[in-house]
Amino acid sequence: MAFLLPVLALAVAVAGSTAAAPDLLQPGLYALQPDAQLLAVPATPPAGENYQQRYAHAVPAAAGVRYAFVSRDPQAGLNKLVFLTDPAYQYDINSANLLCPAYAFPDWNAHSEAQPYCRTNIGANDREAALDWTSTAFWVRWADRKQLLGAVQVPPRRAPTAEEAGACAIADVCAPEAYGRHINQYEVVHYSDRFTLQQPRHYVDVLHVGTAVPLHAQANDADVVATIAAGSFLAVLRRTPAWYQVEQIAQDGSAVRGWIDRDALAPLAWVAQAAATPESRFRAGVAQDEDGARLAAIEVLDAHTGQRRQVLRDFEADPVGDDDALLQVVDANFDGHPDLLAPGMSGGAGPNSTFNVFLFDPASGAFVHDATLSALPQLSINAQDRTLTSASRGGCCSHASETYRYRDGALQQVGSWEETLSADGEYVETTRGTWRNGRMQYRTTRARAAPDGP
Repeated sequence: MAFLLPVLALAVAVAGSTAAAPDLLQPGLYALQPDAQLLAVPATPPAGENYQQRYAHAVPAAAGVRYAFVSRDPQAGLNKLVFLTDPAYQYDINSANLLCPAYAFPDWNAHSEAQPYCRTNIGANDREAALDWTSTAFWVRWADRKQLLGAVQVPPRRAPTAEEAGACAIADVCAPEAYGRHINQYEVVHYSDRFTLQQPRHYVDVLHVGTAVPLHAQANDADVVATIAAGSFLAVLRRTPAWYQVEQIAQDGSAVRGWIDRDALAPLAWVAQAAATPESRFRAGVAQDEDGARLAAIEVLDAHTGQRRQVLRDFEADPVGDDDALLQVVDANFDGHPDLLAPGMSGGAGPNSTFNVFLFDPASGAFVHDATLSALPQLSINAQDRTLTSASRGGCCSHASETYRYRDGALQQVGSWEETLSADGEYVETTRGTWRNGRMQYRTTRARAAPDGP
């Protein structure tokens, strides 16, 4: 009979000791270390068992893996790991080829066709790889396999006493010295492999290509140097709104560097927008996914020639639709230049929705995403008194707003209001904040809550 032991909790085994894993692996090319599986810590058998221990590779032979590459995104706190497998290797969770070609960790649990990265040991499932790592090395492991080989009978050393005879007859507790015992013989197989950093490289992400795309020598439409096959994983060195600089890494660790036009990666429906400025026209790039239509890109066109001047990407937006009124033009920072507002996050079930705000930079002639304004819920822009207001709700009985002005080009809070119901439901507490004498000053008042009902 064979069965699988639970996989141990994630840890780093260094010289037989256990240490806390660092936050992230360094990015770069990693090489499989020959015979590192022999360094696995042997299991200690419990009483009544004896182990024959064997050490095997965690990476299936069919995968033909000698190298892997890793990206690191410190902002997201995420590593992505790709094993460079034989082109004929077929990943199958229900076979010996259970090694997934790509993993994301720690705490990744968002597998999809667009993000085909497997999770690592979540729930200690025996079909899920466990990853341990230091900053420059990682181990991949599977659950130990424990198989019963048989039993060895150990004869008694003496006759039982009267008490031992009674205990054995009544409670089935038989002293081994008087009745003998058997020792179960097991084979325990430990599966592990170790990879170490060979060439540090500044990989910021891993790109999975769903369709075949051309690889360009430069960030333009000329000089196609190769075609990237559908299903490929690429290491991303640089990301701009229009292009990815990538490396395609072969099974032997060699790499080809180039650029991929982001327009070629995923088809978008480009919807002309009613919003415009004297110098610019806009189109919304709408993607269709399982949740519906979602704003994925914004194209800025020259109002006179119709040529693309800029494309905006890599902002977060909930599904909203695909109409011609997704964008708004408004002077959000009161500098005399029109800025751009686009749908942001809906705030879930509550009203705390946001805009994506792109401020026009006259020095570069480009729109630039403003993270501060884009994070403010229910943003309202008042051109008359040159203020911005953000409002939010924290449940049924808590409402708040904040008022801002631009001073010397910097956003500064100048007022606030918050209203909450007291814990006993008897009073409404209102706190108002005002900018005075170089700082925010607050005053709280309390009034009896209105009774429920008519």
